Amino acid sequence: MTSQQLADELLAHWRLLWPLPAAERIKRIDEIRADLIFEEQLAEVREIMEAA
Repeated sequence: MTSQQLADELLAHWRLLWPLPAAERIKRIDEIRADLIFEEQLAEVREIMEAA
């Protein structure tokens, strides 16, 4: 995932994240990043499985 992709995704969630305390906001951003990385990995595995 590129920095730009992460920034675009966070921008989509920003209105919900902004009112949270800083520590909670950082925690949620880390969770969003982990979810996006997992989704990318899952898509890669799916492509490999479909090609097999």
